[in-house]
Amino acid sequence: MIDAYSDKKRSPLGIIISYTVLVLWTLITILPLFWMGYSSLKSNEELTRNIYAFPHDLFVNKNDEYKIINPGLGLILPGKVAENQDNYMVIESTTISPGKQLLVHYLNKSKLPENILSRKTGDKIIVNELPGNLRRMVSWRTMVFNYRESFIRGGLSMKFINSIIYAGVSTFLMVLLSLMIGFAISKMPFPKTSAIVVGLIGLGYLISTNSVIIPLFLMLTKAGLTNTRIGMILVYTAFGIPMSVLLAAQFIKGLPDSLIESAEIDGATTFRAFLSIIVPMTIPVIVTISIINALGIWNEFLLVLVLASSEATKSLPVGVYSFSSLTSTQLGWQLAALVIATAPTMIVYFSFNRRITQGVVAGAVKE
Repeated sequence: MIDAYSDKKRSPLGIIISYTVLVLWTLITILPLFWMGYSSLKSNEELTRNIYAFPHDLFVNKNDEYKIINPGLGLILPGKVAENQDNYMVIESTTISPGKQLLVHYLNKSKLPENILSRKTGDKIIVNELPGNLRRMVSWRTMVFNYRESFIRGGLSMKFINSIIYAGVSTFLMVLLSLMIGFAISKMPFPKTSAIVVGLIGLGYLISTNSVIIPLFLMLTKAGLTNTRIGMILVYTAFGIPMSVLLAAQFIKGLPDSLIESAEIDGATTFRAFLSIIVPMTIPVIVTISIINALGIWNEFLLVLVLASSEATKSLPVGVYSFSSLTSTQLGWQLAALVIATAPTMIVYFSFNRRITQGVVAGAVKE
């Protein structure tokens, strides 16, 4: 019967269907990421013309035409340029966002030849006319235009740091508290209390973010914790604990009781037994809890949008959203910001994919 079942399982039709489904699912998953990656290197005008075409305008730029301008209101000048504006010539692209002072370059006049220095505001300059070092600078900055502007105008540096703080500190607290609670309800002699705690934690796991967002906002406002990093860390920790405790408790439950009993005989306190025995043996589930929660916090949008509305406390997902408005959307900048926000999660996921699977399975079936 086993051989017959194996033969049936390995039938060509079943294999073809399985691989077809896997290939299609892979394409559905990867193609949008591929499109996002190369589209982040396209200008807004290029994305409007043909959203699926490969990048061209920002890369083929040696013959691009620029116009000499006076820095207008709203133009972000680098510190060095702002202090010595008379020493720089500001040029604006006539093809990429013309008239909006978005794609601009600052040319040091001391490095320009006389035939370009003699030109006035409104005159045209071709990139190939510039000296070699300036031509390479303009060419490179044009290629990475979307990424530079998304960092400068979207303030992604601070938002990136905030995302690291939220994900790192919240995940640490989740791991610490979930291991402690999991150890208490799995190994300590309080069965009735443990059952109540597990029931409450299970109830917390069923509560969605959307259903409590308004009372949560009101509560944090009264406590003075809105627009603070501490408030966001506490909220993320609270929402992540239920799943973390369930995974940790199930894993710790399968560890031999004799190890803890031996530690107690040797005179170790409960906390000492927890640190010296439980924590080292729960590394697989610690890694799983850390990765799952860190990725979830890194990509979370609604909570930080509502509870952290100031620029100093926003995270990367809100920074990506900030490039959209009722009047216009800088799609190129938004896609570049999306790549910046997505790349760390993809690296972490692909690096620890097997460990995540092993940890979830271990936490679910450990006896």
